[in-house]
Amino acid sequence: MEVKIYMTFSDNIMTTLTMIGKAIEKGAVEDIKSYLQTCDTITTNGMPGVRADKINTNLSKMVASENVEIKLFKRSSWKGVLVVDKENKMIFSVCTKSTLDRVIKNKNRRSPHYAQTMVNTVNKDEKAEIKQMSISDFAPLLAVEFTEDEFEKDFFSIMEEAINEFEGYRFWVVSYEVDHFVLKSLSAILMDKDFDKVQEISILETLKPNFGDLTVAEPKQEKKKAVRSLLSVKAG
Repeated sequence: MEVKIYMTFSDNIMTTLTMIGKAIEKGAVEDIKSYLQTCDTITTNGMPGVRADKINTNLSKMVASENVEIKLFKRSSWKGVLVVDKENKMIFSVCTKSTLDRVIKNKNRRSPHYAQTMVNTVNKDEKAEIKQMSISDFAPLLAVEFTEDEFEKDFFSIMEEAINEFEGYRFWVVSYEVDHFVLKSLSAILMDKDFDKVQEISILETLKPNFGDLTVAEPKQEKKKAVRSLLSVKAG
């Protein structure tokens, strides 16, 4: 029987994920609030694009380091961002939960989506324990299939390097959901080539403040000293 080994996240990786989470939270909540307060337009149709730009900028400012590269790539007139953790051999992409769902459901693309390329190259050896039925399972002629060569060429157009330069890497999608300026979900998802989940790690809990640190009781000795300092000796 095959035993599935899940990836364990070190403190170093969790620190990177937490910073990615903070960049997303700031871009999707704080920065959008500020944008809506200052924009002088009667409609805000461009807000999804603004939100993505804010998050990508925050990733560049808050996450990039000596070992973490912010990789820009172009798709037609759209520019995307990947977070490349060279030390831990991980590549992260950020998108909303609804966008990820839409990418997974679209089986009739003329060219591969960048996330589809990444899971079919970087994650090609991953295998989810639970597999979902796809259109190719019951109607193979309706499904559009891309070749391994097509995926590798597209990978090169994204990363500007061949796939063999990323031996041992894994591609994770950081998916988030915002509702009325509240971050409802935030998690890193490892998927196989069919977009089925291999592993999912919640990041949302790491962003919550530790209120216990704010209510630490003052040592009794210090309290007594403070009280004595307020007393004065009455003359006579």
